[in-house]
Amino acid sequence: MIDIVMVWAGGLVLGMFWCLYRYVTLMTGWHVAVATVWKSGYSDLERLDDFAHPISSFGTLRGWNIRDDDGMRWTEDEVAFTTAEGQRVRAMVGRQVKRSWKPERVFRVWYNRENPQAVTVHGPGHWLFTALFQFALLIFIFAWGIEWLLTGHPPQWLDALFAAERAAQAS
Repeated sequence: MIDIVMVWAGGLVLGMFWCLYRYVTLMTGWHVAVATVWKSGYSDLERLDDFAHPISSFGTLRGWNIRDDDGMRWTEDEVAFTTAEGQRVRAMVGRQVKRSWKPERVFRVWYNRENPQAVTVHGPGHWLFTALFQFALLIFIFAWGIEWLLTGHPPQWLDALFAAERAAQAS
């Protein structure tokens, strides 16, 4: 059991470093722009189909897609935006939209200054928040869970927290 937890913790560490790498990359070499959807990957017919099937993707026109989230649908849109240098660029960007809602036609994107065709909707704030969340999970695992796995008993502070409840159940 401890091996599984340690592999999971190692995956969290790698994921945290990846998120921090994306954060630094976006802060140093990318720029923000306001993009307009040129051609959407989420048609009105698919939107109406999702309205009839609000929870499950199975059985819809698009079928099941691993990138779809609960209540969200993955779309790939062609967007147009103007770079800081004044160049007009059209690029493909993937994003999640609320299932059965009409997606926004204008939104913020981040583009690579050297290659404006490289576009993402997840800015540095998204990656920093994700890295901090993973760090909090790691702190939780190592401060609380490792002792429990090694000894087989919960930590003393947790045991004391539920001592009164167990005493009430015993009587």
